Amino acid sequence: MTLIGVKLRQRRNLYVLVIHVPGSRKRILERRIARRPWVPLVVGDVLELGRKRARVTALATRIDRRDDDLEHVTSVYSRLLVTRRVRRVSPAANVIPMPAADESMVAQFLRYHVLVRVFDGDPDAWLAHLRARGSESGDVRFARWIRSRLRRDPNLLASIRKMVDATPFWEAVAGCQ
Repeated sequence: MTLIGVKLRQRRNLYVLVIHVPGSRKRILERRIARRPWVPLVVGDVLELGRKRARVTALATRIDRRDDDLEHVTSVYSRLLVTRRVRRVSPAANVIPMPAADESMVAQFLRYHVLVRVFDGDPDAWLAHLRARGSESGDVRFARWIRSRLRRDPNLLASIRKMVDATPFWEAVAGCQ
């Protein structure tokens, strides 16, 4: 006896993503087919379409039967995002750019000590020293900041000196040399 081969009809699920041209309900930009479901899109998502970006404005889903296949079709409608060009304003010739800030507490602590012990509380002397070395570190930012604070509050230097004198850090460093 010979076995007869019988083909059973199996329904295959296909997932179709139809991306329409931004601003159009009829023209199709792209049609993608997969055997697994697409990552779900929601209204408001941003799509990268080549060099342009578009925001999803509407979604429509339907199921089509074609031969032995079930097509789960998701139509995506979008509009182009308007990208604004940022006009960079160049600073005036007399403006000096500030270096990046260093927010480390230890660095601030050491800078107070350097201000009092090395430059005797004179931020202008410290800035002149930094300019001579060509340094654009966080020390420049700190020296400019403390200079502006001292101009507004001259008594601040006395409290900084008191804090520096209260810490035996400098004597410990001087004793190691």
